Amino acid sequence: MPYHDTDPATLARIAFVLGARGERASARRFGGSAERVDAAGERRRVDSGDSLRDEGLDAEAEEIVAEIEALERSKARIEAQLLDAYAALHTVEELQLARLPRTPVPLSAEQVVTQEIACATGVGAAEVSRRLELATAPRRHRVVRERLRDGRVSLHRALQVVAETRSLDDSVLPGLETAVLAPAPDGSVSSQRLFISRLRRCVRSADHRGEDERHCAAVRRRRVHGHLTDDGMGVFTVVAPGESVVGVLDRVDALARAARAAGDERTLDQLRSDLLCDLALFGIVPATGAQAAPAVVAPTCGSWLASAPPAVVRIVVPFEVAVGLSDAACEIPGHGWVTAAHARQIMTAPGSVWQRLAVDVNSGRALELSTDRYAPTREMVEHVRAVDGVCRAPGCQVPAERCDLDHIVPWPEGETRVSNLESLSRGCHNPKTARVWTVERIDDDGVRWTSLAGRSYVTYPRDWREALRDPGAGPPSGAESELELPESDPPPF
Repeated sequence: MPYHDTDPATLARIAFVLGARGERASARRFGGSAERVDAAGERRRVDSGDSLRDEGLDAEAEEIVAEIEALERSKARIEAQLLDAYAALHTVEELQLARLPRTPVPLSAEQVVTQEIACATGVGAAEVSRRLELATAPRRHRVVRERLRDGRVSLHRALQVVAETRSLDDSVLPGLETAVLAPAPDGSVSSQRLFISRLRRCVRSADHRGEDERHCAAVRRRRVHGHLTDDGMGVFTVVAPGESVVGVLDRVDALARAARAAGDERTLDQLRSDLLCDLALFGIVPATGAQAAPAVVAPTCGSWLASAPPAVVRIVVPFEVAVGLSDAACEIPGHGWVTAAHARQIMTAPGSVWQRLAVDVNSGRALELSTDRYAPTREMVEHVRAVDGVCRAPGCQVPAERCDLDHIVPWPEGETRVSNLESLSRGCHNPKTARVWTVERIDDDGVRWTSLAGRSYVTYPRDWREALRDPGAGPPSGAESELELPESDPPPF
């Protein structure tokens, strides 16, 4: 991964992804055993996992989950019919308006239909308007409408696609919507977090020029404002470039967690607030920071700021994007996506530090390291996080850097190697430890998760080159794709 250090106040790290071919060590499949109680009350051993399972409850849970799935599909089909009714009403109201005499304040059919439906159903006007936008654009959003009619996408997600793609040309949408609404890598329904991440990434890849123009305009509007509240507190807002905001948030969060780990009794939210104020008021405060502080305001976290590390921002930049061969969106893990031009601007800022991550050019996956110790080496920790990218539990998108490192097959039965280690957020690690989920390694570096309802989901290592395949992320088309950013945007080589 390339890592990029900007100025001393904000070090940005860039993950610079290179395509490389290499052999992956074959994953081992480890088996366990457990007792299970059959209908006669006898305990027996099974080969999948090591937890006690009740077949009757498992079957009942599976039946209920299947019923929920069927009801959601039926709901989506009804919502498709609802949109058809919206469109039909819009057509009728449009004809009615055409026959009315002109008025000094003309009304659109959208306004009339929105008010009509809101009054009849009690649904908010804003929600009616969002549905109407999709209902009256069946050709523009034909992929979404087809999925809705088939019960394969909810109206909620369909409307999110509509809202995020308003600035895009009609020609881009079929491919984009197909990519965004695709199943998860294991074929199951994509989680909401994965869906949103895909949607925002694809939009920034397809509309990189428009996004960059909006970013340039927004940079000129950066500002700080605040106000006091009635309870004696206050609120301030800082509008700044995304990489700066991410660096501030991550730095303060890291300091707050260090303070908590050392015994500070304040909550993380309280510590983040106090630390941010101390940083803004006093900069890097020495351990005796009170000596330099005004009498009225004294730092509350001086000891923690005495050796505070600089802020770090990581951004993943595929090689093709770095050299200007692609306009795929680039990720700031855990925070969102930026356009290719913005990513090149970040990675070429003074003080950049790049770290190369070699990945398989076809799968986009990283290589593997191993050790015979229980605790992985520091290099292995960094490598596992690079391989996973995010938490390996189904649907979770917590960045790997914020996750625990867990043995899939407990040590020493399971070796301490990349193929037997996974990144798990605390919220996913605890249920696995409690055996709410059973986990096993399968072929192609997959990890199969099985729920109490008997549903299985497979997660795979992070594909660091995925954005390069987004619709609209192909090679820049001539001079028209070259956008002049405030500090120019040349390729780094």
